[in-house]
Amino acid sequence: MKKTIYLIATLFLVTFCLTACKWKPSVTAVTITKPWTELKLPIEQDAVVWGSTETQFKAVHKDDRKKVADAYKKALEAVGLKMIKFEPAKDMEYYTFEINGIKLEAQFYDFDNTGVIIDVKK
Repeated sequence: MKKTIYLIATLFLVTFCLTACKWKPSVTAVTITKPWTELKLPIEQDAVVWGSTETQFKAVHKDDRKKVADAYKKALEAVGLKMIKFEPAKDMEYYTFEINGIKLEAQFYDFDNTGVIIDVKK
């Protein structure tokens, strides 16, 4: 009888932990638009795009800031953008990329794990 009670309690605890640990960002998803669709940004898994206009992109990621920033850096460099500036801060990182006179300023910050904002600067 004790084994059955312990087994039921353990199963309940495991189920509760798995349910409680699910990542639920506090933003509403939107459809990603151009020019962001052409950049092949790393948003396929554990990410929610919550802002997408011609001049600004916003997303939130489940992964930590360093991993997310590295993934975006690789994606942007893969399409020809060159990183020209990096500014680390305690709770945020700023990157500036450039191609053909167009600059993209990317911010990676703490927000529902990791928030991303990319602005187009001409």
